[in-house]
Amino acid sequence: MPVLLDLVGAESSKVSVGTSPIAELQACLHSLAEPDHHLDSRPWLVQTGQSLSRELRQRLTEFAPLWARRRCRLLLPLCAPLDASVDDEIGRVARLPDPEFIAAAAYSIQGGAFDPQQAVTRPGEFIAACESRSFSRGELARFLLDDPDDFRNSLVRTLTDCVEEFFAKEWGRVRPRLRDEAEQTRSRLSGLSLAELISSVSPAAQPVQDGRAVRFDKLQNLTVALRGNRTFLIPTIHGRPHVIIRGEPGFPVVVHYPVAWRRQPPSIDEMQQRLTILSDPSRLALCRHLVNEAITTSDLSRRTNMTRPQVSRHLSKLRSAGLLRSERSGRYVYHRIDVHDLAQIGLELLRAIVR
Repeated sequence: MPVLLDLVGAESSKVSVGTSPIAELQACLHSLAEPDHHLDSRPWLVQTGQSLSRELRQRLTEFAPLWARRRCRLLLPLCAPLDASVDDEIGRVARLPDPEFIAAAAYSIQGGAFDPQQAVTRPGEFIAACESRSFSRGELARFLLDDPDDFRNSLVRTLTDCVEEFFAKEWGRVRPRLRDEAEQTRSRLSGLSLAELISSVSPAAQPVQDGRAVRFDKLQNLTVALRGNRTFLIPTIHGRPHVIIRGEPGFPVVVHYPVAWRRQPPSIDEMQQRLTILSDPSRLALCRHLVNEAITTSDLSRRTNMTRPQVSRHLSKLRSAGLLRSERSGRYVYHRIDVHDLAQIGLELLRAIVR
């Protein structure tokens, strides 16, 4: 179930690359609401969560359906230009016409496949659909429809309080890295085709249909057409490892992509290959020896009652999975499992699954 960006008729001149503080703020709020998706950010999450005032913590819990599962379109850039201040972007949310505001909020609150216009035309069915997802979604849906102005004012105040309590400091820290990433992507605009450019921002993306589309490996079945639309490519740090693609009518298309890791996270297929390699009983037996000390092939053969050719074949597989380190000392080659890389498999599997 991929997300497909349809590039037929798309114009490179309508593609913009830049930073968005409100998008990064939403990524922070998502990671605070779903900390198990963001184990790399655990120290920051713990510190920030403990520092929040009680009132802000309560409001973040109330509004969590806006960013916990499906990120709210209100908290991505609503219009050009990019690289605006967070106050300017929050101001755009405050000034958005009611129909667009209600539809965008309703789409995230319900979090499923439905026409957000039904929030206004069939409010009873909309609230029931939200209640079927969770009590908190039902309550937030009622709040939105009973008093849209109060809902908006409370949301804007919550965002402003986030800026004051933790985000202004964090934005100052991550903005230079995001600005550098945006500049690097922007520099590729003239040298790559549109399909190559968009694919270059994420290992989860690849050009398909002879460059007429880009496919993202996501748990969605969605096609977004770029023809006639502005498209924003926006890097994120706190959004890692998620790639967010949004294409609601009336708003620019947004690709919110994580900045590159020091080492690109593996794909689902690569993780399946690693797990298959490790599932072999003979290789697991070798690993039990190799995590404790550096051992030669001959010694492994003697300890495990395997022939040297058998041991060599299994070691080659472990090396292809990126787990084995070999070092020559005199006439002998010693092998050892890299414990850090072995421990990373669980984390990398999580990244590949939630991306």
